[in-house]
Amino acid sequence: NDDYDVKLPNKNEVKAEEQDDVPQYEDTEIVRVSIVLEDPSTLEQGFTADDIATQSRKAVKYRQKLQTAQEKMEGKISTQALDGEALDVVWNLTLAANIISANVEYGQIEEIEKVKGVKEVLIETCYEPCVVNREEAADPNMSTSDEMIGSISAWASGYTGAGRKIAIIDTGADVDHPSLNPDAFSYAVKDNDATLMTAADTEKVLSQLNVFARRSSTTASDLYVNAKIPFGFNYIDNNLNIGHDKDTAGDHGSHVAGIAAANRYVENSDGTYSDALDTVLTQGVAPDAQLLVMKVFGKGGGAYAADYMAAIEDAIVLGCDAVNLSLGSGSPGFNRNSDETYQAILDSLTESGIVATMSAGNSGAWMDHSYSPTGHLYAGDVSMTTTGMPGTFANALSTEL
Repeated sequence: NDDYDVKLPNKNEVKAEEQDDVPQYEDTEIVRVSIVLEDPSTLEQGFTADDIATQSRKAVKYRQKLQTAQEKMEGKISTQALDGEALDVVWNLTLAANIISANVEYGQIEEIEKVKGVKEVLIETCYEPCVVNREEAADPNMSTSDEMIGSISAWASGYTGAGRKIAIIDTGADVDHPSLNPDAFSYAVKDNDATLMTAADTEKVLSQLNVFARRSSTTASDLYVNAKIPFGFNYIDNNLNIGHDKDTAGDHGSHVAGIAAANRYVENSDGTYSDALDTVLTQGVAPDAQLLVMKVFGKGGGAYAADYMAAIEDAIVLGCDAVNLSLGSGSPGFNRNSDETYQAILDSLTESGIVATMSAGNSGAWMDHSYSPTGHLYAGDVSMTTTGMPGTFANALSTEL
């Protein structure tokens, strides 16, 4: 389990005794919103993750239809709700969701909701990585956790993750870490005939990526880091820095990446390789898998809901087998419309052919986060759930990879 995740306290969360008439924002305050449109997303239309990854003609055509419609909608919103001011768009989501994520004044939301074709406008939740108190005692037990979850049995059966791709949506990764060494990775898979992802694979779908839509100068070779990390992008700062050295977001992403796919060999000073379980006493659950590092915490702050959704959509396009979001809180009882909408989107991924995993049990139980003096949100809510946003106690996504 991973205990370094927390959600940034949000102005939308008010104490139970503070009724809905309490103003949440000033009318001129800028907020990030999801403008949810009425037409179904590509996945909602019935296309699968595999259809998208293989660039099915019908799937691509339908997505292009949504993209064109969003461009027209941006013009309508500008004219009808913003007095001609251009909508400050951050992301155009069309795969897992049909959402325009934008920065607007809080007082403009009501007018945007009146535009024909807009289903709802939701204020997005913002998540922040927890700053760990290094003085606190910690006992991660990483050297024994593999036995606890059964990884050793999988390895003994030959399942090491070779040929699989895992998207790590987090604070980035230390690309120089010995456990992510590309040469040690290549040594491990040299006799395996599994197909590995290269820059050429990204080139085939580059124009379909949210990365390209936001930063069209980016090339497939720019996004390629090495054999272990064939794709890396900073979604929050809109650049290629996926490390931890140039911001205060922390190295939590490396921690998660290591759990998922730390190499099974480490390189020695003489260029030879030693078994990681013998030398550093640990390896990832899928040590021979490749990692797609999608940084959503950085100089630009925390990850809004659409930021991690943009990364998920790109992971689908790139044919990822699993998507890991190690973020959230232990308070699913505070779900607002925005959280419920995004949870429904994440739920739909389970039917699309991609595995999405989230942290659970990291921040205590629901009752720990309740403002109620009884320890429960409302009198009728008796819940000891340890899952949290954006996962829910009702879906199969609330697990840590």
